[in-house]
Amino acid sequence: MERLTGFLNLLDLQQVDSLIDKLGHDRRTLPELAEHREAARVAATTAAAHSVINDRMRVVERSTARVEDELTMTEQRLGEQERRLFAGALSAREADHLRLEVGNLGNLVSRMEDELLELLEEREQLDEEEKSARETAVAASGVERGLADRVAELQAGIDASLARYRERRTEIAAVIDPGLLRKYVQLRQRRGGVVVGELDGRVCTACHLQMSVAECEEVAADPIPQCIHCAAILCL
Repeated sequence: MERLTGFLNLLDLQQVDSLIDKLGHDRRTLPELAEHREAARVAATTAAAHSVINDRMRVVERSTARVEDELTMTEQRLGEQERRLFAGALSAREADHLRLEVGNLGNLVSRMEDELLELLEEREQLDEEEKSARETAVAASGVERGLADRVAELQAGIDASLARYRERRTEIAAVIDPGLLRKYVQLRQRRGGVVVGELDGRVCTACHLQMSVAECEEVAADPIPQCIHCAAILCL
């Protein structure tokens, strides 16, 4: 009777282990995990796109500041040379040289004003792009955080169930003969799945294959009966 009780406990242990395995598999393969990975990828992509636009804006801002400074200095230089030219008291050669410089400075100011206008237009366009990219990145980040919370919630529920089944496993394992338990663990490590069964007539319920009468008698004589076909431990 003691042996039968030990083997029946082994069936209970196998059932609990199967549930633990299933819960572990469910935890690893939650559909929400794949959704979260995709959401995280999208969030990273949109954040990177937003960062690229911000980098471009900083470049445009630096260029704008540089052109504005250069334009201010060039306009000041142009004003000074124009005042000298209009003041007179210059030789013809000096006046010609000064008129040439004033013309060149005027052309340079015109080019700088065009460049500054282009930079301001680019900045305006970037402002719109940045706003759109920021909104997209914020939305994607929100989706990612929502899915992360959902995954954490589902995993917490599974972990609570795992804790209960692992506690139950410890209770069952404590009343099984150590040698029998060791054999069971070895079989699960090597084969996995169902490694404990019963004899339904002469059929092993683990592999559903039949043994002869002589084979059944031989198996029954073993301290740890095992199916000759699948090696499952048999509860006789």
